[in-house]
Amino acid sequence: MRSMRKRPSLLCALGLLAALALSAAGCRSTFQSGLPDDIRTVEVHIFQNKTMYHDVEARVARDIIDRINMDPAVRVASNGGDAVLTGEITAVRRATVRETTANEPGAVQITIEATYSFYDNRRRRFIVEEATISSSDTGMSQGLYEASRGDVSEGGERAAAKALAGEIVRRTVGMW
Repeated sequence: MRSMRKRPSLLCALGLLAALALSAAGCRSTFQSGLPDDIRTVEVHIFQNKTMYHDVEARVARDIIDRINMDPAVRVASNGGDAVLTGEITAVRRATVRETTANEPGAVQITIEATYSFYDNRRRRFIVEEATISSSDTGMSQGLYEASRGDVSEGGERAAAKALAGEIVRRTVGMW
């Protein structure tokens, strides 16, 4: 009878240890980038803009810089960084998601598409070369705005740029 009582407490102790280990691993990954240890600075170039949408490239670059600055292990360098992030905005697409009863756009989805490269200056090699990415790759409906409620497209563009920047940083610098 005594061994039956010890078994549940042993299982509880093992469960608690497993939960603590998973919790500690999660905290550790929050403060550690996915880059090689010798890359501490990243130079972010403003992407080239191959679209007719003015300033989308600057907005994406600002959002990338903001995301990188969230990581205490890496900082942005104005030039001469350990790594360089470059890219090109290739398309900005608008798609009507829902129409009003008057057959006018009710909800509109903005998607920004780009290619980017991430170059390791220390090892003189590409970590990522000419990868294609879209703000819709996050799986969430970023860039959506309600035209029928008077929302302006700038809010959708801002959300799409932020989603694109976040996904680029996630894929290059690591999971944040």
